[in-house]
Amino acid sequence: MSLGQLEGRWPVVEGHGDAYRRTAAAIEQAIAHLDAIRDEEATRAQAFDRVREAAGEVAEQLGRATSRYAVAGEALVDYAEQLRVAQDEADEADARWRAADAAATAAAAERDRLAVQAAGADAAAALVAEQQRVVAQHAAAREAAADAWALARERKERAAADAAARIRAEVAGSSLRDSLWDDVRGAVGDLLEAVADALVEAIRWLGAIVLAAVAAVVAAALAIAVMATGLVGLLIGGLALLVLGSWVAGGGFEAFVRTLVATGSLEAALVGGTIGWLHGTLPWLADWLVAGDAGAPQLVWSGAQPARTGEPGGFGDHLARLQADNRGVDAHAGGPTGTDPAASTMVTVTAVTDGAATVWRVHIPSTQMWKPGSSSINDVHAGVAATLGHGPTQLERAVVEAMRQAGVPQGASVLLSGWSLGGLTAARLAADPAFTAAYDVDAVVVAGAGIDATAIGGHIPVLAFEHGRGDGTVDPVPLAEDPRLPSLAADAHRTTVRVPPPGFAGPVPHDGRSYQATMQEQGDLAGSRPATWMALHDLERYFVGLEQPHSSIFVRGR
Repeated sequence: MSLGQLEGRWPVVEGHGDAYRRTAAAIEQAIAHLDAIRDEEATRAQAFDRVREAAGEVAEQLGRATSRYAVAGEALVDYAEQLRVAQDEADEADARWRAADAAATAAAAERDRLAVQAAGADAAAALVAEQQRVVAQHAAAREAAADAWALARERKERAAADAAARIRAEVAGSSLRDSLWDDVRGAVGDLLEAVADALVEAIRWLGAIVLAAVAAVVAAALAIAVMATGLVGLLIGGLALLVLGSWVAGGGFEAFVRTLVATGSLEAALVGGTIGWLHGTLPWLADWLVAGDAGAPQLVWSGAQPARTGEPGGFGDHLARLQADNRGVDAHAGGPTGTDPAASTMVTVTAVTDGAATVWRVHIPSTQMWKPGSSSINDVHAGVAATLGHGPTQLERAVVEAMRQAGVPQGASVLLSGWSLGGLTAARLAADPAFTAAYDVDAVVVAGAGIDATAIGGHIPVLAFEHGRGDGTVDPVPLAEDPRLPSLAADAHRTTVRVPPPGFAGPVPHDGRSYQATMQEQGDLAGSRPATWMALHDLERYFVGLEQPHSSIFVRGR
């Protein structure tokens, strides 16, 4: 028995506080850079005037955020120190309590033994009384230790309350406020959600009526078809009726309407409706695909790639490099000769060292095999398991093992990146409490990935790229999520950039090369959301310095 330990991981809290302080420092640097652009007098071209104007607006927005990050960082770091001291004091008090409790128990047993022997002897009774005083002394020491433990807990609670009050006061007094447009946009979003609910509720009533009417028409058509074509017409008509009925009754129509109202995209609605229909009508198929991902991945090769030097560059250069490396793991770039991306899976972890500090970029592959039963772990089984399953996928386990093979230490600062399935896997790792307790996730950058339903902690900034055309054609993959889960896309720590794809993108704009071009273009665009996001977060250190990539290749474990 013991008093127990005070809960809390002070190194993790301190790491988050340091991240906020680094962000504040990065904001100051970004403001200075943007101010220099705004004040530049050497170039007077009209195009550059617009750049200066945009730079000034971004600098003003960043300036309003500086204090919030700085105060939050200082509050968290101060709390982490008080938490560390409180846990040390509590552990010491717990050790004293356990020692005193053991001594009091032993003294009480000795007292009881003497009492049995004393039976009427005055001298023995004096020994019993003396032993009782020993018991009382140890009991008093135990109570003192319990009081010390309670004081340590009070220190922790006071420090937590103080940190929370400092952050609340900063947020309450900050000039960083939602604009009128933000409020209007939120109200419109709520209205659309209410409309969607009303439509879906109506569909539940109308669906049965429509289905009955269609069934009557199909029945009449069946009678005619049977007379004209015999059994073939009966089979075709019956199959059509079965599909229609299961689409309405199995949840496909409801998911279709919800997605259409939310996105305005027919392609996305079809994807959402199909997922809802499969989940409601053929749950065994989803369960079979998820079950195919069970087990632990098998490591078949791991090794360091040639070191290289990461050069300074613009925001677009850094974002494009992330996506280039994501495409590299898709193709097994740098792996042993003859490895097949369709039969195995590569994860690359790159250590970036600038001076004495080292941070780690983690690159996760997209789906490379759509045929069930493959030996790769970035296949259709992995995609369904990540979307509809529970618990870590084999690909997630492989990422953790690849980080161990690369020598990433506990508490290290990491940036997770991937596109399509790789992006979803990065988001799931960032949402895993065990992973974030082991590593300090500084950011998640994804492209073409369905991560809106993944509950990533609010302290982790997320940047997501999606392709969408003005005619409503979109990349359907980011919208291929479990329709039963709520969307978290509007969370404050998430930045989603939906822009038209480059001209060379195909009719379905889900392509790694086109996303690389988009990330370069958007990062280079002054005042864009990706450029502002990159300026807000201290990520330059993930791209500048000595880079040492380490790759690991896995096959599916059965």
